[in-house]
Amino acid sequence: MDKNYTDGEIIFREGDASSSAFVIVSGQVELLKNTSSGPVNGMVCLAILSAGEIIGEMGIVDRSARSATARAVGSVTLDVIEREGFLASLKEQPDVALTVIGNLAERLRNSNEMAVRPKVSNAAPTKLATLSTGSNHSSSHSSAGALTLWDAILSLFTKPLDKRRLLEFRVARLVGDEDGSQTNLLVRALSNQPELRVKAYEEPLPVEDTEERSASFLQSALSTGRQWLAKDKADLLIWGDVNEVGTVIHLRFASHGGEADHPGGFLISDRLALPTNFDPEFGKLLYAVAVAAVVPRTEAQRHLVKPLLLPALEAAQQAEQEPPHELVARDQATIQVCYGNVTALIGHYMGDPNWLRKAATAYQEVLEAISKDADPIAYANVQYHLYRIRQVLGERGSDPEILQAAATGFEELLELFSYGDFPREWACLQSRIGSSLYRLDAINGETALLKNSIAAYQSSLHVFTKLDAPLKWSEVKNNLAQALQVWGDLARNTEILERAVAACQEALQVRNRLETPMLWAATQNNLGSALFLLGRLTEDSEHLEGAAESFGKALEIYQLYGAARLSRVTDRNMTKAENLLRARLARRVAKVYWDGDEVGSNEELSKSRRDQIFRNEIENHAVS
Repeated sequence: MDKNYTDGEIIFREGDASSSAFVIVSGQVELLKNTSSGPVNGMVCLAILSAGEIIGEMGIVDRSARSATARAVGSVTLDVIEREGFLASLKEQPDVALTVIGNLAERLRNSNEMAVRPKVSNAAPTKLATLSTGSNHSSSHSSAGALTLWDAILSLFTKPLDKRRLLEFRVARLVGDEDGSQTNLLVRALSNQPELRVKAYEEPLPVEDTEERSASFLQSALSTGRQWLAKDKADLLIWGDVNEVGTVIHLRFASHGGEADHPGGFLISDRLALPTNFDPEFGKLLYAVAVAAVVPRTEAQRHLVKPLLLPALEAAQQAEQEPPHELVARDQATIQVCYGNVTALIGHYMGDPNWLRKAATAYQEVLEAISKDADPIAYANVQYHLYRIRQVLGERGSDPEILQAAATGFEELLELFSYGDFPREWACLQSRIGSSLYRLDAINGETALLKNSIAAYQSSLHVFTKLDAPLKWSEVKNNLAQALQVWGDLARNTEILERAVAACQEALQVRNRLETPMLWAATQNNLGSALFLLGRLTEDSEHLEGAAESFGKALEIYQLYGAARLSRVTDRNMTKAENLLRARLARRVAKVYWDGDEVGSNEELSKSRRDQIFRNEIENHAVS
């Protein structure tokens, strides 16, 4: 979750309790330390940190109080990371821990240097208080046997840390690159980035070449590429070929992560064309595109990759604005599409519709410049990217026209991205059709749309399985449950509502509190609403108790992560479940005491209206 700060605004103060760390998305943050010899208000500057760096991680590891004050320099956007998810990621991802340790070591080194050489030239030397290194231990008690920060971090691991960078890239030898010069050029262009480690394979992907780059060719290459990545525990494989006349490099990208079906997520049919022996400006474009093509394996990695994108995009602007003249129009178009992908991904991560609209403009310009008949796959590829953005914008604005256009566009794309040729893309399209129709039903109240939404989600689950695509499978299960509970409530059908409950419970087999806390909370809220509707229909108090419990679990996470709107909606939902449960128990007691019939309550008189209000609350709360 992002938080914005203005120039000079305090992010946290020295001595505050620690509950979260922050990744700097944009802007700069200065870390200040209280000391009697400080030049300004008794404070000295420990460091000025920029986009991509972490602050506040020390207290989140050892639970100590904030050991410095963080203040915004100019406009600043931070990505908040809560303690539980952060520590879980440290255990699973040694590369994240190495980044944290490196940051802390640098700041401790800066602190020690200032302790020896204070920045106030006329003041008597005074020792600067050292940064806290352990829970409930001051610097003066850092003796043998005390738990240091390094002990706290290293104790999280059961095996030695490897020497990974933040991202591990691999480059397969390009087909047609006889002397290896162009493959080496790719490696050199990426190797000067401190967060990357890049290695080249001596051989190209062992995939049978076809003239038209058919669907089977792309699927086979992607499957083989992911096997190579899994073996090396790497994040991205760059592969492709040099054209017959040796003037153009055609590049494609394979990530080891899951399905990236969101704005800016790379498709199997995406490619990037660059001139051979390209200059450094196009090396910057390659870097931006490659980082955007990575599908993060964990929430922690996503937090760390996210702030790399905006600086990379800004550095690559010249290459996008001045595509090389030696490339033909269809190859030039690949540069603008990939640039659009980076832009859309920034908009997706930041939740900023302006970035999404900027990407949509880039995609639309490409569609006007290429021919559907000459290159149907490339044309459909750009449409897919564009419709994803339109769907998001339609959902944000509750615009039925935009949503209907997106749903129609996705349905048309099923003809090219067919089940036989592109099964995963076909399944993603089905899922998006389901979501678009679900939203349209919420706006227009057409039950036929709701039933078609459910059918589309079920079609998607013919491809996505818990074993092969767990996160995507759980997402579709969660969304299916939302549609089922609305249909079950409208039809007053307990069997459909029970299916909704079961779908939520299945999704929770993958979504968990530590690794995917916000997704876990969304499904807990979804489960709570399904149980509430089922309990109200069946008069079963156990369902209402389960609903209140699920809402409570979701509320705890939303409050922990500072999600104010989601917290308010979930709190109202929980209160509704608790009130109905109390009323039902009270009626039972009254019936036993008076030995008479229950008296209908006023809530039944307005039940239809309240049903619609409750449904709207759940709809506004929906998070995939």
